[in-house]
Amino acid sequence: MAKPKKQIKILMTGCSGTLGTEILKLDSKIIAPSHKELDITDYNSVLRAIKKYKPNVVLHLAAASPPKCIKDPKLGLIINIIGTSNVAMVCLKFGIKLVYVSTDYVYVGRGPHKETEPILTSLPWSWSKMGGECAAQIVPKSLILRPSFGPRPFPWKKVFKNHYTSRLYIDEAAPIILAATKSSAEGIMNIGGPRVTLETYARRTSPKVIAVPRPNWFPQDTSFDLTKMKEELGIKDLRSVLKH
Repeated sequence: MAKPKKQIKILMTGCSGTLGTEILKLDSKIIAPSHKELDITDYNSVLRAIKKYKPNVVLHLAAASPPKCIKDPKLGLIINIIGTSNVAMVCLKFGIKLVYVSTDYVYVGRGPHKETEPILTSLPWSWSKMGGECAAQIVPKSLILRPSFGPRPFPWKKVFKNHYTSRLYIDEAAPIILAATKSSAEGIMNIGGPRVTLETYARRTSPKVIAVPRPNWFPQDTSFDLTKMKEELGIKDLRSVLKH
């Protein structure tokens, strides 16, 4: 007689952020402690929350955003590296699977980028997310997600030319991130959609956006090889994840 599948009990950090809010719309059973109850920069706060709720999966979204890290680089160290390390240590202590949401900006050079390729970045925020990846790698059976997504609609009036991406809108990325969290996948997984120019992506929701030359500091190609995502999550056609 086959053993029944273990019920997945997910605790999510960063539940008040844009991605966390979107994921909670999809699954209200996810445990979503407030920042007051679970402060990732305080190891004991993380420990108390995990002991209280007893999850078997932690979806770690809490992070300092790029604008905040540009204004105060110290936040990248405190929140993205030390905070993630605290979460990782508690997951390691109790044998909990850690799903860590990183970024597509760890990649450099020509895409589509594979999860197995060397990574490097020139951006301090991305370095801090890479630090979080290091912590997550130490937790057995962890899953590191490298997603590419943005708000709907495209919020800016201008967009850079000649940049290739696999970016999705947040309401398209959230179901895939949740599916990956509930899957048995381990290691590193890119999360995205069809490879397009950033201009094409932006004009899906903002047809009047103006394309301007791409500055040298902005990466040329952050598009993904999505073979692992498709295989692990049973996605046959990348166009099926788009919500036009």
